[in-house]
Amino acid sequence: MKKHFNLISQAQHCVEVFFEVIGQPYEPHKRQRLHLVPRAAIGVALSRLVGDDIAGLALEKDRTTIIHYRHKHKTHMLYHEGYSTMFETAQNVVDSYMNEAAKADRLLYIDNAIKLLMKEKEKIQSKLNV
Repeated sequence: MKKHFNLISQAQHCVEVFFEVIGQPYEPHKRQRLHLVPRAAIGVALSRLVGDDIAGLALEKDRTTIIHYRHKHKTHMLYHEGYSTMFETAQNVVDSYMNEAAKADRLLYIDNAIKLLMKEKEKIQSKLNV
């Protein structure tokens, strides 16, 4: 798996994974329902975890578009056929991918902290042994 070291690239990769899962290419600028429904679903799912700005960057949309998606979410869940399934899929992808990516980043941080502490320990020991 490709490593992503910041939240924006993790969110972008999450969008890619979602569209692979649903078997559809991501078309950020097309306005047909076929493209809008999954984009809104992943936008809402992502914004709950990373916020509107980062979700917008990941989807190549303005943050106000993400806010619009969130405001229309309840209506879409009730009245748009297929949206609830799409949102559930998006939520599962976001939860599984972003949580795993966060764990991997935390492990990397801990490894780097251990290396720094080991270097400091060696410096102190070398001064004591003089």
